[in-house]
Amino acid sequence: MDTNRSNTDDKNNGIKAKNGTAVWWPLIGGIAVITFSILLLTLRAIIPSLIIMLAGISLIIYWIYITKTNSQGLKSNIDKKCLCSICNHTESNLCIQQKCICCSIAKGDKVVGHTNNPLQ
Repeated sequence: MDTNRSNTDDKNNGIKAKNGTAVWWPLIGGIAVITFSILLLTLRAIIPSLIIMLAGISLIIYWIYITKTNSQGLKSNIDKKCLCSICNHTESNLCIQQKCICCSIAKGDKVVGHTNNPLQ
């Protein structure tokens, strides 16, 4: 019975590790493609090497885009707690649903967000 428990624990740890790791294949692939295009430049194949270099640069830009969107996703998970001492809610979703004046951000008549800044 203990072996089954350890197997499920290993599977859960593997899933957590996969979700928390960064994506590296576009960066490594982009660097490899750019070095290949530099090799082609030394062999005086100018037009194909420039096209291949653009593909490598686009892979690196894609990697930058992925890392920026992942970091923005983490920030939105951090801001889900309500730290307001007036309404005493634990989550910002409750404040948005109940339209708390103390910590909700309104645009016109609609509540568009939540803030933990007590000065707003």
